[in-house]
Amino acid sequence: MNPMGVVPTTDPMPLPGPVWLMTALLLLTFTLHVLAMNAAFGGGVWTLWNYLRGRSDQHPYSRRLARELAKALPILLAYTISLGVAALLFVQVLYGRFLYTSSILIGAAWILVIPLVICAYYGYYYASYTAESGRRRTAVVLGLSLLCLATIAFLFSNNMTLMLRPDRWMAMYRAHPNGWNLNTGEPSLLPRYLHMMVGAVAVFAAMLTQVGMRRLKQEFEYGRWMVRRGATVFAAAAGVQFLLGMWLLLAQERKAAMMFITDPVAGSVFGVALLAVVASVLLMLIGAIAERPTRLVHAGFGMTMLTVGLMVTMRHLLRQAYLKPYLDSANVTVAPQTSVILLFLALFVGGLATVAYMFWMVRKQSAVST
Repeated sequence: MNPMGVVPTTDPMPLPGPVWLMTALLLLTFTLHVLAMNAAFGGGVWTLWNYLRGRSDQHPYSRRLARELAKALPILLAYTISLGVAALLFVQVLYGRFLYTSSILIGAAWILVIPLVICAYYGYYYASYTAESGRRRTAVVLGLSLLCLATIAFLFSNNMTLMLRPDRWMAMYRAHPNGWNLNTGEPSLLPRYLHMMVGAVAVFAAMLTQVGMRRLKQEFEYGRWMVRRGATVFAAAAGVQFLLGMWLLLAQERKAAMMFITDPVAGSVFGVALLAVVASVLLMLIGAIAERPTRLVHAGFGMTMLTVGLMVTMRHLLRQAYLKPYLDSANVTVAPQTSVILLFLALFVGGLATVAYMFWMVRKQSAVST
């Protein structure tokens, strides 16, 4: 079978801007989405863990942290959804004929994303209002919300890996033309999924160290506890991430995996990412174990953010390698809509500034109440 025969023709509508600009906006919005997702899912895992641990009087810090995190979960999930929409739109602009096809092939499961998001959202809201009570029902609802989010992530992993494999589309359609398909035959599906889920816990742990560093001035013991707990979990999760990342790389097709060795750009991104991971763990741990946590914790967090950006870039390079036989940039028509793009950029920057202002106000209010 010729896989080119199942790939839809290029969209006759021209791109509203040059490919490089659409790609840059995709990488930017997806990086922000990943950070928000890590905060929403990783924060939920941390909340549930500390909520269960804090039921005992021996762990008052855990109980307090769970209550504080629970209040932030609905907001973090809202950011995840909003930024995810932006990233998904740019994927559709650049790779719409691949994404639409894979979405149709898993359509029966793909449509479940909407009710799952709604259920997770309501569960997070319930937890935010009932975390103070310490009831067991809160932990159950929070656990179900996390299960919904984990299922959504699994469906996205299925779709994003299937869009890279047009050679499998026809066989999947003939087997289940009603949309009851999943890309479970893809060797990279499970390591890719686990890499994202464990990464969410790790990145949120790094975020928690920054919260703890700010708390040092008001409540030293509580702040130091957060920093050390976050740094320890971050280091452990980063170690698991390294193993999962190697598994993910080995699960790719040989040509795609070799790109990170033979291609100068891809190889440089890969090498810098590995160094950034090691540096982030070392800086975080060295800064956290001091009697009074040092600024090295901030440096470790900065390296973590750099690592996330590099991982997003590697993901994009891998997607380009898989779709290279089916994409011809020479046939892409561009009709620049400068005014529309400028309006989008202005609103986008304004939105980010608004979010930053909201975080600043929350931080200011927390300092006052403390």
